[in-house]
Amino acid sequence: MTIQQAVDAFLIDQQVRGNTPHTLRYYRDTLGRFSAFLGPNQDVTVLTLSRLKEYALWLSDGQRTTVTVQTYIRGVRSFLSWLYMEEYHPVNLSERFRLPKARRQLIDILTDDEVRRLVSCFSVRSSLQLRGLCLCSLMLDSGLRMHEAAFLSLDGLHLAEGYAVITGKGNKQRIVPLGLYTRKTLSRYLARRPASVHHRSVFLNRDGQPLTLCAVRQMFRKLKGRSGIPRLHAHLLRHTFATRYLENGGDVYALQQILGHTSLEMVKKYIHTIPGKKVSCFTAYSPLDNLARS
Repeated sequence: MTIQQAVDAFLIDQQVRGNTPHTLRYYRDTLGRFSAFLGPNQDVTVLTLSRLKEYALWLSDGQRTTVTVQTYIRGVRSFLSWLYMEEYHPVNLSERFRLPKARRQLIDILTDDEVRRLVSCFSVRSSLQLRGLCLCSLMLDSGLRMHEAAFLSLDGLHLAEGYAVITGKGNKQRIVPLGLYTRKTLSRYLARRPASVHHRSVFLNRDGQPLTLCAVRQMFRKLKGRSGIPRLHAHLLRHTFATRYLENGGDVYALQQILGHTSLEMVKKYIHTIPGKKVSCFTAYSPLDNLARS
């Protein structure tokens, strides 16, 4: 079996397992890069730990962040594990192909003033701009990923109860709380929904069809200029939510569930962004200080 044949078989298997289009696209892109490096017509037996290390070095050429390199290698490791489980390769190379250490980078978030400027870019009189405000609110106030917000289903939306059921990575579902502002904005948007539309997607385009990621990316490109925030991108809103949530006293374990992370390590990066806040509020949580006041 050639590497390309193995990649094709792996992608089919992932599709049969019910992985989301977003996950399938991730594997397709990641393994396409991996296959091109090794040579798609090479037999899978050419895969050795030595070749994998060469690939890791090639990825770490200075043009990609260490976090990006880790993301690429995670996809390859899943592929290697599948090769072994399906008995296409005699060695489970995924166990020995370790992730490179990532340099910890300070997480960038929006300031309060920037959040106000972003929200002020939208006019609720326009249905399209109201749709944009809803999308940004879901990412900024509930921490949704861009594709999670864009593909939100009416079946998962529970405005009266104040939550939404989100289908995230790995086709896993989780419950995400919705703030009052977001609920009111969504209610206003849905009130303008044409009765003739039968799609279950919350967000629609001008033709009444489900919104695409391409349209959302285009919206953010325009928002960079309109808001005066050139570094603006969708994931910046998610980072802002997570950081502000902890600053406002939110629980790190609850945040893990809201964000849909399987590991607490993915959430701990936000803790390091608020040392000043933790110090200034310490007296409210200090066991001895509270004992003295009792």
